[in-house]
Amino acid sequence: MVKVVAERRRELGSPAARRLRRAGGVPGVLYGAGIGEPVPVSVDRHAFLTALGQHVVVGQLLDLELDGEVRTVKLQAVARHPVRRDLAHLDFLAVASSESIEAQVPLEAAEGVMLQVGVVRLGGLPGAIPASLRIERDDVAEGLCTAGSLRLPAGVELLDPADLVVAVLEEG
Repeated sequence: MVKVVAERRRELGSPAARRLRRAGGVPGVLYGAGIGEPVPVSVDRHAFLTALGQHVVVGQLLDLELDGEVRTVKLQAVARHPVRRDLAHLDFLAVASSESIEAQVPLEAAEGVMLQVGVVRLGGLPGAIPASLRIERDDVAEGLCTAGSLRLPAGVELLDPADLVVAVLEEG
């Protein structure tokens, strides 16, 4: 799973958030299972985008390290600047390891495979849901790969329609 390091924010409010963004950070909030009161956090923008491979997927599971403790979180919401499209704010939802959840899982394509859909919705326990699914050339039958033909780990179920075309074989 992708790991992201966060720090507690001491300064709150719009002016503090603008200063943080100018310094290369992104303000956010952590809430959910086992958190109690929401915790204002910040992440380094460059490190965050590098860890996610430039693909920020709402609903993706991450490992968030805060104060030396790592917990599984779901990227619940992403706010972007309306013109520049820069990251403006992140919401992290802490999930309980014993509760089944729904998550968006990014797809990765092998050489010669062109993705039609970048993510699929999966359900299961947080520890069973993979960080991503890779589609290989041999997964593509008759030029197409459907969501139903994806190889899923045990304990994980597909929540998208099984006939959803997620990839095609690129000839040439």
